[in-house]
Amino acid sequence: MLSHREAQEQIILSVIDGSTEPVGSGSIRAEAARRGLEMSEATVGRVLKNLDNQGFSVRKGFQGRQLTEAGKRRLMTLNQRQEQSSISMELVDALSQERKKTLLDMMVARRAIEGEIAALAARAIRPEEVAEMEQILREQERLCQEGRLAFEQDIAFHQILARACRNPVLEKALELIYQSGRHSLTLEAIRREVYSGIMVDHRNIFASVLDGDSEAARTSMVTHLENVIADIERLWQKHDME
Repeated sequence: MLSHREAQEQIILSVIDGSTEPVGSGSIRAEAARRGLEMSEATVGRVLKNLDNQGFSVRKGFQGRQLTEAGKRRLMTLNQRQEQSSISMELVDALSQERKKTLLDMMVARRAIEGEIAALAARAIRPEEVAEMEQILREQERLCQEGRLAFEQDIAFHQILARACRNPVLEKALELIYQSGRHSLTLEAIRREVYSGIMVDHRNIFASVLDGDSEAARTSMVTHLENVIADIERLWQKHDME
């Protein structure tokens, strides 16, 4: 979890980074307040001076500040730490028996639905959907290499397959499961605790769909979801032993 000082740094760096022009302290203070963090003018000035001294920002005359490359890296680090803190809290919530049953029930339903979705998509996917999936996989791989979670890309991967199967009933069924909550975020956090094969699974599914091999696509998807189920069980075993 970020300290209060780090939270101030993060939001000020974020405000500066979001502008194409140098940003003054008054504008920074107003935007920080709009985002929910109230700071006095003196506090903003102190944080800015500290950022300047560390080489994270540079003053452009009377126009305001801009971020340096070091400042952009610092912002990325703070964002990643905040994200990891959020995931840790999600995992604490997930590690209850009631939550475990909900996750497992959901995964069993997904296994039945998405195996058929993948098989149908292998026969009906369109070139533009193939391109979308390839782009999503590249973005997911990039985020994983940076040590960041890619739950939005995970959801998008499965949703494109659902669309590509050309069966609106199956697509709607999967949509209803996803509407049950931020389970993809929880699942990715769980898998990173006990297993690192998310991208391998997704690439195997994609390759089977690309080959137009319905049975291989079904098998790859079922294997993927069974891996997730096994990861959930392993995490609970690990938690129970601690």
